[in-house]
Amino acid sequence: MQDDTDAYAAALAATPPRHLDLARTLMQEIIGGRPPVGELLPTEAELCERWNLSRYAVRQAVQKLTSLGMVTRQAGVGTRVIADRPQSRFMQVMDSPADLVSYAKGTTLRTSGSSTIQADEALAALLRCAPGAAWLHIAGTRYGCPPALEPIALVDIYVDGTYDGLSQPGQTLDVPVYTMVEKQYGIKITRVEQKVEGWLIEGAQAKALQVPDKSAGLRITRTYFLREQAIVVTTGVHPASRFSYCTSYQLTQAGS
Repeated sequence: MQDDTDAYAAALAATPPRHLDLARTLMQEIIGGRPPVGELLPTEAELCERWNLSRYAVRQAVQKLTSLGMVTRQAGVGTRVIADRPQSRFMQVMDSPADLVSYAKGTTLRTSGSSTIQADEALAALLRCAPGAAWLHIAGTRYGCPPALEPIALVDIYVDGTYDGLSQPGQTLDVPVYTMVEKQYGIKITRVEQKVEGWLIEGAQAKALQVPDKSAGLRITRTYFLREQAIVVTTGVHPASRFSYCTSYQLTQAGS
């Protein structure tokens, strides 16, 4: 892990702009526990004064740490440390949020319940929020259409507590929850991040998905942002034998 950290630091040091100096320094301080995981970084104004940088440059530095998975920003709260080492992650940028949910066409999401929860430390890292923050949690199981006997995914949907007035879902969900939030609150999602990771399906998840214990699977996490704040997060656990993910890219030659 130290080799990976040194590589990240070297990459940041290789380019002269001062916001990279700030990003490198903040990264080393976080690795050293100043501030520790769960605490806030100094404010933008404090960093601007200390480093004699513009707010834009400070935000660039913080964005570097965000892209490394070390901090998360929350409007009205600040920038919170969520990891003391750079995190490896798969991130895919799409043309529109609709591209991310196109796989759900021809499927049915049956909800099994919804409730307001408070994020513990592990969930706070997933939701990019402070521990104790309130979120609406919707759980469900996705089936093919017409519904097959075997489920194709276990789904968990989290909606920031700011939007807890969201209309309660029925027994089935036919539209993505993020579009429900957009329509009801008159907002527009500005960015979506997607993470795809290998997943060991065991215990209650294996039983619910009707697969052998410790089966291979995928977990797909999608985080929907309103500017810098995550407001909707969805996770789907898929048995490897019932799911495939294919992405097509149109390539063009330079100068064409």
